[in-house]
Amino acid sequence: MQERRQTNTTTTLVGMDLHSEKVQLCVTRWTHGADPVRERFLCTTVAALEATYRRQVPEGAVTVLEASTNAFSVARRLGTIGFEARVLVSDIAAGLSARDRINDRIDAYNIAVAYARRGASRTEVFVPSVQYQDYRTIWFAYRNAVKDSTRLKNRIWAFCSEHGLEELARVRTADPARIRKAMEARDWSADRRFPLDGLLDALQFARSMRERTRRRIAEIVAGTPAMRKAMTVLGVADVTAFALMAFVERIDRFQSPKKLCSYLALNPTVRSSGKSEGGHRLSNRGRTDLKALLVEGAQSALRYGREPMHRWARRKVASGKMRNVVVAALARRMAVALWHALMGHPTPCREPEANFRRKLAGVGRNAGVARLKALGFASVRDYVSAIADPIYAHLKQKEEPSSKGIA
Repeated sequence: MQERRQTNTTTTLVGMDLHSEKVQLCVTRWTHGADPVRERFLCTTVAALEATYRRQVPEGAVTVLEASTNAFSVARRLGTIGFEARVLVSDIAAGLSARDRINDRIDAYNIAVAYARRGASRTEVFVPSVQYQDYRTIWFAYRNAVKDSTRLKNRIWAFCSEHGLEELARVRTADPARIRKAMEARDWSADRRFPLDGLLDALQFARSMRERTRRRIAEIVAGTPAMRKAMTVLGVADVTAFALMAFVERIDRFQSPKKLCSYLALNPTVRSSGKSEGGHRLSNRGRTDLKALLVEGAQSALRYGREPMHRWARRKVASGKMRNVVVAALARRMAVALWHALMGHPTPCREPEANFRRKLAGVGRNAGVARLKALGFASVRDYVSAIADPIYAHLKQKEEPSSKGIA
């Protein structure tokens, strides 16, 4: 952007309005500091996208498109044939179209105009690699399976309460076999049994999907160093570490812990004008699903943590500070600790070591012996020792001289 500002050169900017099958392109000439000038419109399909670009789009053109279901795959396809593509936030063109003038051509041009006016600093979306996009898909599958199993369990409880099976409705875990046995003991008609049979079948499938994805997450975490480093922070288990790295992928794209906190929606909103100033509630612009995981982990860390930041949080709660506010502040500090751990900075203390070893052992058991042997470890104990010992070795070396002096 600075080079374009200095040289004032003209760039071919292509706005793309992308759908599942249809693609509308607006080819423009753009000089920095001015709105793009329309040259022509092109209409093609997703299947014929590469052929259209080779024939009708000039070399060196920059394509901008809004984030959608297939935006990442289209951006990678254009990159393989030598065209630069940038994925923008999904609402970048909001407010540019009049209510009575909305169509694909206007939307494609407005996307190019919005990018030219706002630039790439706050509008461009990180395009994940193919591997990490698959990790995101696995995470969404696990999250949906958890939601489905909980929703179905609640519906089964409601059905049991409604039809006189209160002793089963009070059980925390809905056992399909136990419920079917209780159903057979009652003289129910086929119409009454039909909805409950469907709910039980759906619950069994959701639980099996949850177990499969949970096992796959453990297998991936066991062999990924960055995910294992994230688990050194108290309150971050393997599922949270997996979800975090699936969306972050490369920690070096965040220049400071503050940038990571902003990405995780753990930064406070600021509203200041004139004499009024100060921070307010946490922002909602970011990965709120990852924020929810960190806040949930902060609840556990507040109860069991022994590091300075955990003692600070408990003092705040004891002094009368709202617990939810303290938990959010602790989640932000955990995000800062995650940034330092993923950047490879030395671990500051040994308090979370025992908890980290327990988490590694759980990952090893869930991943299975076959996975550990494929990674080069004979057992879960060998796996835990090989991963945890180097992380805390520098702290043990500092403790040895002091212990010798005391002896």
